[in-house]
Amino acid sequence: MKEEEAVGKLQVKVFSPYQVFFEGSAVSLSATNGTGPFDVLYGHSNFFSLLTPGIVRVNNGFEQLEIEITNGILKIASNTVILFANV
Repeated sequence: MKEEEAVGKLQVKVFSPYQVFFEGSAVSLSATNGTGPFDVLYGHSNFFSLLTPGIVRVNNGFEQLEIEITNGILKIASNTVILFANV
C-alpha cells in the first residue's frame, strides 16, 4: 500500500494553460460549482464538474494554499484530482 493510501491522501494537480499552481499530495480540495461550494476528500466518488469563479483551497495537511480562478474543469477518479483552471 502506498503512503498516500495509508494516510488517506489525494493526488492533486491544479494548473492553467501557463502555470502549475499545485502538484502533489493533499488531504482535501475545496471549490465551487454551479450548485455551490463542495469539498473533495479521500474516497470521493468519481466526479466531473465545471467550476465557477472563486477561490480553490488545497490543504496538504500542513498548510492551505488558496488559488483564485476565473473558471475551471475538475475531474476526480481513483483519489486523483485534476483541475484545469482559467480556460
